[in-house]
Amino acid sequence: MAKGQFEYFQMRCFVAVAEELNFRRAADRMNMTQPPLSRQIKLLEERLGLTLFERSNRHVRLTPAGENFYGSAVDIIQRSEHAVLNARQAERGETGAIALGFVPSAAFKFVPLIAVRMAEEMPKVVLTPIEMMGYEVIEAQRSGRIDLGLTRMETPRAEIDRARVVSEPFVAALPHTHALAGKPTLSIADFDGVPYISFTKDRGGYLKETLDALFYAAEILPETRLEASQTHAVISLVGHGLGVALVPRSAQVLQMPGVVYREINLPSQFRSDMYLVSRSGRSTVVRDRVRSLITDVLAPYRDMADKM
Repeated sequence: MAKGQFEYFQMRCFVAVAEELNFRRAADRMNMTQPPLSRQIKLLEERLGLTLFERSNRHVRLTPAGENFYGSAVDIIQRSEHAVLNARQAERGETGAIALGFVPSAAFKFVPLIAVRMAEEMPKVVLTPIEMMGYEVIEAQRSGRIDLGLTRMETPRAEIDRARVVSEPFVAALPHTHALAGKPTLSIADFDGVPYISFTKDRGGYLKETLDALFYAAEILPETRLEASQTHAVISLVGHGLGVALVPRSAQVLQMPGVVYREINLPSQFRSDMYLVSRSGRSTVVRDRVRSLITDVLAPYRDMADKM
């Protein structure tokens, strides 16, 4: 080994002697005998070209060079131990970062539940939630901009793995002064010819297509007056008395002035589903752990009937 180079073990030996100022106690601390410890210190001094300790029969003292070297040695040891710990945590999926793309309606209930559980169980994994439209979640997954996604789109793409994690019913959102607000439970027939607020086709496409199919199957025709792309915007328009709407049940957490929610009897196939998606073949330990956590968190909502 060239002069000026030294081993990590020699540095640990030096720190033990510097803190104990006694070779016997330092050797015990290092689980070795005193002669090998003394040899390691001598080798370190030779390679540094420095005298680190003043030795006598009664005392061991750090030289000025030794005092200066001690602070750096402790810092290097701590950094090395921290690096090893981080590497082991990363191997176990305990550290890292996850970008989670999600559709706006997932923000009402599901994303906060995921964030809370991750804070409890995976505090060293940085979660970055990114709000997107459903098609943007899929595209961001294909390009690698996000690690996982929550979308209502049922993508057929082979490179995307998906699993249904939420299947929730719709509820009616009504102006509190509306005639239907007095009924505890509604039927789809109650919406026939009634002023209605719809989701847009471009940015609320999944919900619009599902609800349009529902109205078609029931052979009713609401009077569509307004369209909005986001659930909170639809509910806000309801609150201003501009019409009624059907929204996913999780949206009931939005308690806006002038809005009441009522259960509505609908055929079981007309539900609001949500899928957890990820790119095929790009598995990592931390991503798999977060994916498993999300699946577990949302398990109570996979087949929602009278929940929430």
